Amino acid sequence: MTSTTPGYYPDEPWRNLRLPRTILPVHYDLTLYPDFYENNGWFYGNETITIRLDESSKYILVHYKFMNITKTELREAGTNNQIDIARTFTNEENQFWVVQTSTDIAKGSMVDLYLEFDGSLTNAIVGFYKSTYVNSITNETRNLATSKFEPVDARRAFPCFDEPNIKAEYTIRLVHRPEYTPLSNMPDSTSDFATNLVRTTFKKSVKMSTYLVCFIVCDFKYIEVNTTTNRTLRVYATPDKIDQASYALNVSKHTMEYYEKIFDLPYPLPKQDMIAIPDFVSGAMEHWGLITYRETNLLYDENSASSANKQRVAAVIAHEVAHQWFGNIVTMDWWDDLWLNEGFASFMEYIGVSSYETDWDMMDQFLTADLQPVMETDAGLESHPIVVPVQKPSEINEVFDAISYQKGSSVIRMMESIMGKDKFFQGVAKYLKQYEWGNAITDNLWQSLSEVSSLDVKHIMDTWTRQMGYPYINISYSPPSATGQTTVTAKQRRFLSDANTTFDPSVSEFGYKWYVNLDYVTSDGKNGSYILDLNDGSFTVDIDMSIPNNWIKFNIGQTGFYRVTYSDEIWRRFGSSLTNGQKGSLPIRPVDRSALVDDAFSLAAGGYLNYDVMMDMTLYLDKEDHYLPWKSAGNGIDYITNMLEHSGNFGPWREYVLSKVKPALIEIGWDDTGSHLEKLLRVELISLACYHGDEDCLNFAGTKFREWLSKGTPVSPNLRTIVYRYGMAKVGTSDDWDQIWLKYKQETVPQERVKLLYALSQTKIVWLLTRYLEYANNEDKVRSQDFFTVVNYISRNSIGKDITWNWVRENWQKLVDRFTLYSRSLGRLVPNIVSSFNSDFRLKEATFFKLYPDAGSGARGRKQALESIQVNVNWMNKYNSVIIQWLKDNA
Repeated sequence: MTSTTPGYYPDEPWRNLRLPRTILPVHYDLTLYPDFYENNGWFYGNETITIRLDESSKYILVHYKFMNITKTELREAGTNNQIDIARTFTNEENQFWVVQTSTDIAKGSMVDLYLEFDGSLTNAIVGFYKSTYVNSITNETRNLATSKFEPVDARRAFPCFDEPNIKAEYTIRLVHRPEYTPLSNMPDSTSDFATNLVRTTFKKSVKMSTYLVCFIVCDFKYIEVNTTTNRTLRVYATPDKIDQASYALNVSKHTMEYYEKIFDLPYPLPKQDMIAIPDFVSGAMEHWGLITYRETNLLYDENSASSANKQRVAAVIAHEVAHQWFGNIVTMDWWDDLWLNEGFASFMEYIGVSSYETDWDMMDQFLTADLQPVMETDAGLESHPIVVPVQKPSEINEVFDAISYQKGSSVIRMMESIMGKDKFFQGVAKYLKQYEWGNAITDNLWQSLSEVSSLDVKHIMDTWTRQMGYPYINISYSPPSATGQTTVTAKQRRFLSDANTTFDPSVSEFGYKWYVNLDYVTSDGKNGSYILDLNDGSFTVDIDMSIPNNWIKFNIGQTGFYRVTYSDEIWRRFGSSLTNGQKGSLPIRPVDRSALVDDAFSLAAGGYLNYDVMMDMTLYLDKEDHYLPWKSAGNGIDYITNMLEHSGNFGPWREYVLSKVKPALIEIGWDDTGSHLEKLLRVELISLACYHGDEDCLNFAGTKFREWLSKGTPVSPNLRTIVYRYGMAKVGTSDDWDQIWLKYKQETVPQERVKLLYALSQTKIVWLLTRYLEYANNEDKVRSQDFFTVVNYISRNSIGKDITWNWVRENWQKLVDRFTLYSRSLGRLVPNIVSSFNSDFRLKEATFFKLYPDAGSGARGRKQALESIQVNVNWMNKYNSVIIQWLKDNA
């Protein structure tokens, strides 16, 4: 057992971080009365926890936090005989309520622990809390009580055994006013009426972890449909927004039915509710039978929301519905295997949406949305393995990060590619059935996948989950044989964001070597693969590489979590093939063009590829007409722009970027028309053009912005963010700011409210940005859920970065007092602001962290931010002049 201090304390179990596995809850009988009405904000509760003792003990521990326990009784289950309690006391460090009996309770006993308690509904928007909204139809302020527990906040709502592998059944009762609707994981069964109040009892739940429990009391409306397996699906929203719920209902019905088929396991509960909460700290939460969402991630209004907004709604729903199997039916044993929940759900969101929105190319969009961004994160020494030891609540909160979600989903996608889809999901179904209602660890999934294939999946995947980072594969060719075959030599080395970084291979049990499925496609359409099993290798490919136009592209579709580099001459072959290709029918698939572009930018930035070779790869971009390669190119361009924009060398770079962007933009046009991917492409191109100072683009944004504010002319949904941003920056006044603020306060479409918050952050008027930070810090003006969004928006404004940085430093202790160091959003705040710094002076400024050594859930983020700044400083020293010289040579 892990403890707060070295050693394990069997005689003082409250000193251990983890609960003993010999004293386990069987059933919670829980009654709660949330008094959120009018100006009230307190809840009252009582519960009886039926507990089984598998060893004799005189101590029973339950988690609790930020509440008062006012009564404690212990009785024998069945006989109801009272058990004498010697004392009860608190261990604040580990958040335990300790019940000590006068004598040992015998092994095999069943006891009932009865507790009465109360707590605040207004401390935070986690645990059990009060939320408020204004009904835009009646203009009435309305309240609700809702909950969000993952990972360790169930203990803020009721005393409990708050660890994921301690499952129990629940009978929940909610006391409420009769005009309000109570919701929980299960359907309601009975209601008892008393004076002015109703007590609603819900059916006994299935066995589940504490973090999946949910209860809500609200006055929302709903729409509903039944699935083909007769499960009732409902989407709840505030009465003035229920007309925005139809798309969510359709997506949830489809994904529920699709997952039942692909997992070969029916959804086990009689109902599935989804509800849009006005104040919600996360994107969504997969409570069993009652999924809660931030409004922007569930509601969709086609007249106001963009294509990206629609895709986000579909993806979040598909993600959360997937959790009903991966996470709820089978739960990770402990938080070090969080990725089993989040990585798999993140992968399945693409599978689910792709099966519903078949023309969105969702499986290829995985590259630019998940895989390529997290490869940047995982290229530093301050990354961490997917499976990472965590114990304290701050460490648990911190691991809800890109590695668990995006890298986790990337390696799952890679394994599916290696096994084939049918075999992979056959293994997944076997895993779900074997561990149904229980808990599992990573090795359990590997075992199930191995049993349906001829592969040693643990051997393959341990190299990806038990060590951080990933390799780049250096490809070289020997002269072809007389038969025209080419010998390929592939060498794997660890990829780091700076090639000069030193590291100790012995830190990893695998020496930073990986099992690599090195698949390839040739210029004449041949496919093949070769395995690098923690080593290098040589093999032959049936193509003559002495022919100048021939090429071999490795890592087909970038399904492998690795980069590939070639000799300069081979890189130039790829570039020439694309530059000389016909627009609309380029010789390499869009997904592989995206991978080549992303690898080229990243390899050059890290020092593995000459920058003149990388820049030659960009020459073709004016012919590029697909969203995916442009998204990858945009990310690479953005990095160089961030490095150069405050230097005297930005002008030539800006002109070059526009020389590639403008032809592609002119080709697709400014009108918000076309397919889903064409609309995403148009937004990407206009954003690049405006950011790099194209006058046509800025005038377009300014004109649309003024027509919107002065004449009420609506802006097309996909262009709003751009028009709001650059219109405000170019022509916005303080009166315009006030007018947009008023629109924000009155707006009912959640996605539009976020766009308006963004518009407000883009003013170039310094005092308005300072005032906006103060507004954001006032919950009467900006919801708590949107605080970090606003601060991050302002920090991305070139005028706002220093204002934000100074404001955060001046108010740091106040922010800690408000959000606590357990908040992962707070932990990410400073890294989000400073990670793009690129000077020694800024690096010294960022050591501000040393003034506050207790990092909480931001410990790793601090280290990663400092590492990123150092990489940026090195880049400026090495490559600033190289880029400018290439631009001069190619003018």
